[in-house]
Amino acid sequence: MVTMQQIADACGVSRGTVDRALHNKPGIRPSVAAQIRDKAREMGYISARLMPAETKKWKIGVVLHSGGSSFVRTLAAKLEHLPDSDVLPVEIVIRTMEGADIQHQLALIDELVEFERIDGLALMPLANSQIREKINQLSEKNGIPVVTLNTDISDANRIAYIGPDNIASGRSAAALMALVTRENGHILPVIGQRSGHYADSQRLTGFLSEMSEHYPELKILQPECCFLDDRLSERITARAIEADDKLTGIYITSVGRHGVARALRQSGQQGKIHVI
Repeated sequence: MVTMQQIADACGVSRGTVDRALHNKPGIRPSVAAQIRDKAREMGYISARLMPAETKKWKIGVVLHSGGSSFVRTLAAKLEHLPDSDVLPVEIVIRTMEGADIQHQLALIDELVEFERIDGLALMPLANSQIREKINQLSEKNGIPVVTLNTDISDANRIAYIGPDNIASGRSAAALMALVTRENGHILPVIGQRSGHYADSQRLTGFLSEMSEHYPELKILQPECCFLDDRLSERITARAIEADDKLTGIYITSVGRHGVARALRQSGQQGKIHVI
């Protein structure tokens, strides 16, 4: 299997230069990029993947986890209805999965690569070193560019990340919570998953950091996990309301808002306990 480093050695350039040429990144002269792509074809690293768009319909694979969430269902529906035209000559092949099983995500990626013969991958990655290694393998050995969506593995060899800054999101939520509660009372964080999801852990990290640094008067309760289950988030909220008469805010990092809202309505605390 030909690697980027072998192409770099053959061309007398760095591996980073090869990566920029193959993935159309800035910072390389067009003539040098063309020479590198020619060498990559010659060595068998790529073939049809670099054909001009007007002569080839590109097949893009998409792998999304937490398929039961409303956000993922909406995202999948939008991707399924992308236009197929001269401007965007692509075929979208979507695979969704429930929960956050690492081996399941790896199997879906392999299926798209080996059987669907995808030209590129849009991935909502789970938080695991095996997923990082898979992204690197696709990019470096298979010549398949990877874009991460919504969650990211920043040190993986993906060409781009599309999504929010989750640390900043958590910090913003903390500042808003301090504002609406007037820096008074107890705050309960409710997370969607304990592991496998970078967004949950990063948002919680940002939230706790901002609270500790700027709003020490607010007491942050032990975070509770609803495991992507709205019924569990409802019970968690009901217990917290009953146990703590100083509860003034609930911070939800991802899933669980419907259950939290039901518990607040049933307890008569809607509008009294702030939810972000």
